[in-house]
Amino acid sequence: MAGFDSHCHLDFLDDPGHCMASAQSAGLDHWLVPGTGPDQWQQAHRQFSEDPRVSLAAGHHPWFLPEKPADTRTLVSWLDRHSDCVAIGEIGLDFFKHHPESPSAQHQFDWFLAQLAIARDRTLPVIIHSVKAHDRILQGLKRFPSVVGVVHGFVGPYVQAMAYVDRGFYLGAGSVIFQSAKTLDALARIPAERVLVETDAPDQRIAVQHLSGSHSFQPEGLDNPLLDWPSTLSRLAEARDLKPEVFQEQVSQNATVLFGG
Repeated sequence: MAGFDSHCHLDFLDDPGHCMASAQSAGLDHWLVPGTGPDQWQQAHRQFSEDPRVSLAAGHHPWFLPEKPADTRTLVSWLDRHSDCVAIGEIGLDFFKHHPESPSAQHQFDWFLAQLAIARDRTLPVIIHSVKAHDRILQGLKRFPSVVGVVHGFVGPYVQAMAYVDRGFYLGAGSVIFQSAKTLDALARIPAERVLVETDAPDQRIAVQHLSGSHSFQPEGLDNPLLDWPSTLSRLAEARDLKPEVFQEQVSQNATVLFGG
């Protein structure tokens, strides 16, 4: 089975068509583009809705929340008009202060709960952004026991990882596994049936210094962030003592089960 990048902002790339063609030569053939806000949903839909290699999601990212109290009518209207939306996301909580005007923790949580309710009502998976917020995310998920999805770009120890797995969630493995030993350990130990592999392109690149030494997973094109996917896959396959092609089959099947495609 060809590779499935479970979290990739293709619409943020300068030349997505070229990058995708190059990545297909390296064994990928499907990408999920998460949503960040209404303007981005429209742009991504214009670019990729006719491309069978791309799945689209819609949601309010915690960095870009409206200032008003949680009001999901815009999202509901979008979903009503776009039945090809495969997930609600990227939604969640980010308690790392990127800038002084970051939404308050309570404002983020209110929006998170409101979007979880939509996912429950529509039986759609969620794509969760969690930064320094795992405990609060899990508190929210307890209110919606039927909701499943993926914690994208998971960072944390094994115990935290299993708290999500025990709720039926998948965890997205990204470039952080080259930098965080506890995260690599966690993603190497959870059931393989609960792992997805992602690039989070174009922002979360694998640093060259983390590909030196004993690791031979140099990206085939350092100018193409989509080609970080086979490097991440190979690093995690090594940690799990699996052949990359066997692990690729598993993680791509996992993504297809969760999102279709």
